[in-house]
Amino acid sequence: MTAEGTSADVCYRHPTRESWTLCGRCGRTICPECQILTPQGVRCPDCVQETGGSVTWSSPTAVRKPAPKRRVRAERVTPEGEGWSGRLGQMLRPGGNAPVVVWGTVALAIVLWIVTLVTNGLPLQLLGFVSIPAPWELWRYFTAALTYPAAGFISLLLNAIFLLLTGPMVEQRLGRGRTLVAVLAASAIGSSSMLLAGFAPFGLSGVLFGMFGAYLIFVWGYPPARIQGLVIIGINLLVVLFLGAALLPQIVGGLIGGAGAAYLYGRYDDRPGSSHRTPDLIIGSVVAAFILFAILRLYVF
Repeated sequence: MTAEGTSADVCYRHPTRESWTLCGRCGRTICPECQILTPQGVRCPDCVQETGGSVTWSSPTAVRKPAPKRRVRAERVTPEGEGWSGRLGQMLRPGGNAPVVVWGTVALAIVLWIVTLVTNGLPLQLLGFVSIPAPWELWRYFTAALTYPAAGFISLLLNAIFLLLTGPMVEQRLGRGRTLVAVLAASAIGSSSMLLAGFAPFGLSGVLFGMFGAYLIFVWGYPPARIQGLVIIGINLLVVLFLGAALLPQIVGGLIGGAGAAYLYGRYDDRPGSSHRTPDLIIGSVVAAFILFAILRLYVF
């Protein structure tokens, strides 16, 4: 194992080999020879050994003998996944590796922005906070993150790019269900924080920094990846603040939602005998508290 000062873009087991693939468990950089594909994603040999798996693997450059041809029946069998519908089914199947939650979030934001252009802001009126909503319209705290004004294309583009770069790694680690919870928590807490500060929330900034916060929790124990994550967060923070300093409460709220969800899931997964529902209950309680404070801010204070 290399020292902690090893560059983040080289394999920790082979310092002369450059790589950009990270272990999904510890966040260390691993070269193709050290990458072990597990049901939970790509892992390094040390993590596989720590979790009780086998560290036996074959080199990706090894030449494999073709499997012997088998006789098939005369009738033609349609291969699974043939055509766009089959590929879509494979992508959406439970346990798949496709980051459906992240892709879906970005796609919805883009579609709603296009609808905003052609309908003179209808998504903002139905899903956002262009005016003070009724107290029972709680969905707006979760859906405001998907809305952008017609002039918000640059902000949407930057948020979408960085979310597509970071979000899939988080979704691979958390899984689709927990990633959806983290996205909803970052959206609701980010929107509530904006309202508490006196601003109308919109855009994916809270969700983006929620994914940044979750990623930072995963790699915190590995200094090179931790520094890399902090640098990425810092650069994106400067970009977002350049576009509008008023988004700072949404960024902080998103970080709380994403990092908090990742921390709770990791903490209770490692605690023997703990209920798997406990993190969801804590996250739900925190989200509800932020929304309650925002409602009080709108209608009482």
